[in-house]
Amino acid sequence: MALLALLSSCTTATTPPAATSPASPPSPVPAVAAVDTPPQWRTGDRWTYGWTAGSETGTKTVEVVELREVNRVMFYILRVGDLTHLYTRELQWAGSMRDQRVESRMTPPLPWFVWPLESGRRWVHQGTYEDANGKTMANDRFSVAGVEAVQVPAGRFQAVKVIRETDRKDLDQYWYAPEVGFYVKWVGRRGDAQFEEQLQEYRRMPPADASHPTPAPPSTTR
Repeated sequence: MALLALLSSCTTATTPPAATSPASPPSPVPAVAAVDTPPQWRTGDRWTYGWTAGSETGTKTVEVVELREVNRVMFYILRVGDLTHLYTRELQWAGSMRDQRVESRMTPPLPWFVWPLESGRRWVHQGTYEDANGKTMANDRFSVAGVEAVQVPAGRFQAVKVIRETDRKDLDQYWYAPEVGFYVKWVGRRGDAQFEEQLQEYRRMPPADASHPTPAPPSTTR
């Protein structure tokens, strides 16, 4: 019910585990000019990042736990620590939950990516962010700066760099790599506080065998 409340304004298939991607992708690094379509995330896809924020350091793991339809819209359900995040198929962030209760939401969902993702593209987002502290208006501007070679602990990637600017003095720069299906590096600022994340390892699940489909159990919130 809390999930429906989260998304009112707007099946888990089990697949054999895939081998974790090696520390480095194959060489040479493939060239990237533009990314025409969003990735197809699958249950079990996982990305582990090392982060720094001031003198603090740590790791975080993002894992796809379910693909679910709510109010005729498909959402990826991602687990990050004890939080559950909801993303559209276009990788737009809709909100988060904790213990099956709404923690935060963005209406309409925040478009971290717009496809095709290509140099020079720009877009804006105006919406309402809501959490326990109340509601605030969001006015964000995005731009694709180009393609850069990025070296992180998981390897070397050709990645599309996206910049997000806000009216709240927040700033994000993040690098999307097609073979990873997500960002490989993220540098951000919230007020005077800065942070950085770098991909340490990742796992992409193979497509399900269409000739031997696995029935999906009833959908539940993790």
